[in-house]
Amino acid sequence: MPGISETRTYDALLSTTLANYSEQMRDNIFDVYPTLSWLNGKLGEALRGNKRLRLLDGGESIVEHILYEQSTSGGTYSNYGQLTIVPQEGMTIARWNWRQYAWTLTISGLEKRSNSGEAKMIDLLKAKTTQLEESFRDRLSRDIWGTAVGGSDGISIDGLGIAVDSTGTIGGISAASNSWWAATERAGGSFAATGLNDMRVVFNTISWGNNKPDFIVMPQAVQEFYEATLQPQERYTNTKAANSGFENLTFKAVPVLFDRDSIAGNIFFLNSNYINLCVHKDANMATGKFVEPENQDAMTAKTLWQGNLTIKERRKHGKITGITA
Repeated sequence: MPGISETRTYDALLSTTLANYSEQMRDNIFDVYPTLSWLNGKLGEALRGNKRLRLLDGGESIVEHILYEQSTSGGTYSNYGQLTIVPQEGMTIARWNWRQYAWTLTISGLEKRSNSGEAKMIDLLKAKTTQLEESFRDRLSRDIWGTAVGGSDGISIDGLGIAVDSTGTIGGISAASNSWWAATERAGGSFAATGLNDMRVVFNTISWGNNKPDFIVMPQAVQEFYEATLQPQERYTNTKAANSGFENLTFKAVPVLFDRDSIAGNIFFLNSNYINLCVHKDANMATGKFVEPENQDAMTAKTLWQGNLTIKERRKHGKITGITA
């Protein structure tokens, strides 16, 4: 049985190992499900060369500067003609609340004594860390598709289901009062009958030259409807996405993937230029040291995440709803 000094050495070893593993933990969380990986993982890096991650260092809320119309402070002039000097309008700000997640990693005294020895303790820590990763990954993947501000419990991240919508209030701005703050939304039906045309209409509506959706995501059933409409010679794939481990099809050269947590009967058309995963730099899967509660024979460490999903120019995104076979 380990003595007091050896136990303290194990505690320090576990705290250091957990802290060193936090970056790998973030990679593991964001590189399994396609939407999370597109936002903040290897899929996004492969397709765009960057992650849609904004690390912030504070503030009571998350602020995004929104452009909703072109500036009227410029134009042509001739010779000694006067220049237009007027306040630059057509800009506002949207605010999102911070959303907080925490997971605890606990090792009981019995587990610690039963796994004495450095190698056994590290193996135990890895097993518990894997469980934490999977739990947080699955929760965040579900929440990223939430359909209400704050999700089902009112304090989760504001998901794509409400962010990409033609109605409602997101970021403190109401689409009912501001038509420019509405995503393109089209009612679908039988995919075999109208699906491809619906996709063309939504895609083209939210495209401005080469500024267009770069990620199309849907549930498995809808992707299978899409695949069934394509002839074998039309089933192209995006090699960058495939090399990142994600099987895909394409539509207008844009990768089409299914996400198990995406909203049933919906297709989402997303433009990465106008979406961010904002995270506080001090709570980006930040891990604390192991501590021992006064009233328990155990040691525990917290892992914290604080952030939210934000969107800019809501009209640059779109979706089709109510799709059937």
